[in-house]
Amino acid sequence: MRGAPGQSLLILEAVFRDPDFYVLTLRGASCDDEGGVQAAFTRAMLSKLPLIVDLGALHFGDETLLGHLIKALSRCPVLLVGPLSASFQRRLDTTGADALFIVLPTLSDA
Repeated sequence: MRGAPGQSLLILEAVFRDPDFYVLTLRGASCDDEGGVQAAFTRAMLSKLPLIVDLGALHFGDETLLGHLIKALSRCPVLLVGPLSASFQRRLDTTGADALFIVLPTLSDA
């Protein structure tokens, strides 16, 4: 299953200070051919800051995105911001990855 045709992915990155954290905001649809996702996660992990990933406007997240999230977890604290799309929540539930992440309702809650 892939994202709907014509849906692109917008990646926004920001570093916040006091408290320090790195925010990735993903909007649209993430498919495994999105090289920008890997680069964004690499920059986030190199920052060595806690990572907040805002998925509230992500319509579709594939297994590659889930892999990036799990890999990031091994290197830094990761919080997810929702609400998660039904399909991505199902992916987390099906793989058991839902137990790995804290999902907060809004960015301000993070």
